[in-house]
Amino acid sequence: MQGRAHVGGHITLIFSIQDDSDFLLEQGSRGAGLSLNRGVIIDVIGTPGNAVLTVDGDAPGHALHNLVLEELINFDPSFSEYDWKLTHQGELPASQGFGLSAAGAIACALSIQRALGVDEELARGRAIHVAHRVERRLSGGLGDVAALHSGGIELRLEPGCPQLPDGLGGPGAVISWHEEIPLVVVWRTTSSQHTSNYIDDGEWKLAIRAAGEHCLFGLREGKWDSSRWSELLSKSAEFAERSGLLADSGRIDLLNLIGSALAGAGFADGTLVARLCMLGESAVIIPSDLSMSDEWQDVVANQLQMRGMGAASASVASDALNLSGTAFLD
Repeated sequence: MQGRAHVGGHITLIFSIQDDSDFLLEQGSRGAGLSLNRGVIIDVIGTPGNAVLTVDGDAPGHALHNLVLEELINFDPSFSEYDWKLTHQGELPASQGFGLSAAGAIACALSIQRALGVDEELARGRAIHVAHRVERRLSGGLGDVAALHSGGIELRLEPGCPQLPDGLGGPGAVISWHEEIPLVVVWRTTSSQHTSNYIDDGEWKLAIRAAGEHCLFGLREGKWDSSRWSELLSKSAEFAERSGLLADSGRIDLLNLIGSALAGAGFADGTLVARLCMLGESAVIIPSDLSMSDEWQDVVANQLQMRGMGAASASVASDALNLSGTAFLD
């Protein structure tokens, strides 16, 4: 039996950590961000056995996938009647703020269920429920799973796993609007700061929460649609400053390099803007005007790579849980 899932990553632009609850499904964040059409592809093969999981490919570790299988078995013990060989293909680098652990957890849960022919709607609900729990058990996530469930350009109104059919999920509330916005993701190729390093730091948590709540206050008012794009760009820049994330010299250097690359590509006029991806040493370049075509992506990516940075063209994904195509990593 075989199953496959291709799930996009996610970029958080603004967030307020909300993890005070003792219940994993109630932990999460308020915030805003973008779902991506690049993420993780997982293929699984199931053979009769005793729930032995082997992982091939470029997964940064196996703990996440083992926990996903454990959580699925809690739903249905029949998953333990098979050994699972999993192949992981990442389309973007891990631990850089691209939401790949959430994407990997969802893709793992979906691919295993698809191998056993589980109804797709049920499989999706279980995958989101399981992935959220696994992310919190590993001190990660806090909002990526809920965002990917919604897709597009999301506004996370209430923390926690989103409400799901069949009594699954939690109290999370997310709204989105959908448009295929072209973008370029950028990352340092020499280092990374894992998300949990920040989430588990008490001072950072308080600073991030205060900055996030301040910047989200206005965004939560009124209709959430494409007319709010410029406001989102403005508030995400304000959040990076208020939270103290811009005080990190590495992030300042990254933004300066991106500014140089944009000038070299002929886009020093503000038509393209860079925003930090929380919480890696990475950024996303996006158009300030949604009517702008995608013709700029290749030249900007080339300029970034010439300066020693990793860069990849992508776009916002409306349905980040059901992407298609072959894995690619520039």
